Amino acid sequence: MALIPYEPFRALDPLWSEMEKFIRRGKEEWSDWMYRVDVEETATEVIATMEIAGIERKEDIYIQVNDNVLTVQGEVRKTVDNEKRVTRHTERYYGQFSRTVTLPARVKTDGAHASYRNGILELRFKKDEHPAARRIEVDFH
Repeated sequence: MALIPYEPFRALDPLWSEMEKFIRRGKEEWSDWMYRVDVEETATEVIATMEIAGIERKEDIYIQVNDNVLTVQGEVRKTVDNEKRVTRHTERYYGQFSRTVTLPARVKTDGAHASYRNGILELRFKKDEHPAARRIEVDFH
């Protein structure tokens, strides 16, 4: 008869496994909940508002719309002073981020307007009332 060693913490293995998955996640995935997005809709527009504190240059934000999927990518840079500082506590996020949101309707990218003020990025898109339709011909033999 084989002896089974006693392992009192075996029941915690699934918990440890989930914790390891969480720790291994990169900072990029954290941006899914760090950068909050509101999406609103009117009869003619879709408006997305996003909190992104710390952007100092427009080159640090990249916005792309593909069909009705909005992707905002960028980088929050940490300013470095000539003073020798020792960080004792930090909660702010620095580095690259990416956030993807599905819009409620197809939008036109031409005529879109983006503005950034006081840490708030506002995007306005006109709804695409007539998305490009494509007819597919059937070959009969």
